[in-house]
Amino acid sequence: MNLNIMEKILVVFNSFFSSFMSIEILLIGFLLFIFLILNAKKNVKLVKIFLTFIYLVFFTFICIYYQDYVVQSVDGLLKYIMKYIYFPSLAMYFILMVFVTLGMIYTMFSIRISSFLRYLNICIFSLLHILYFQVIGLVVQNKIYFTTDVEIYKNETILSLVQISNLLLFIWILIMMFYQIYQYLRRKFDERKEIT
Repeated sequence: MNLNIMEKILVVFNSFFSSFMSIEILLIGFLLFIFLILNAKKNVKLVKIFLTFIYLVFFTFICIYYQDYVVQSVDGLLKYIMKYIYFPSLAMYFILMVFVTLGMIYTMFSIRISSFLRYLNICIFSLLHILYFQVIGLVVQNKIYFTTDVEIYKNETILSLVQISNLLLFIWILIMMFYQIYQYLRRKFDERKEIT
């Protein structure tokens, strides 16, 4: 199907009025959007909590109503992640490195990041970039194309570099998650301490 942008917009617009449930979804989404916009200036915490609750209920309802699709989607995502871990793709590796580079730029210019997190991010990002530059050098040297994933499985060095990079990235994500949980719990503990 070769549709131009206006035809695609018309198809999307028509899909919202194709059934009663589509109209309900449109109205609920629009109402939540309006509440978020109105609350953006006033920044009322109760409204944020209420809207977050409504979004979660709405999302949970959709997940339960379409549970077969949700199970298939989660299963497909897990298969894709496992496939990438065992059979990495150079194109996907490149995309991950773009996000790592954006993360490094954010770390360098953000004033909200703690010193510990800044040093950790710089160390991890620097290691990831060193590994990435080594991969690029070997890919160019061996004349391997990003679209031919089979070629990297034949080269033990490139495969090892990509897999070690992925492992390092995964460890960094885990550290960031635990650090955010720790910071959240510490803030809550400090708030309770101030109240008492």
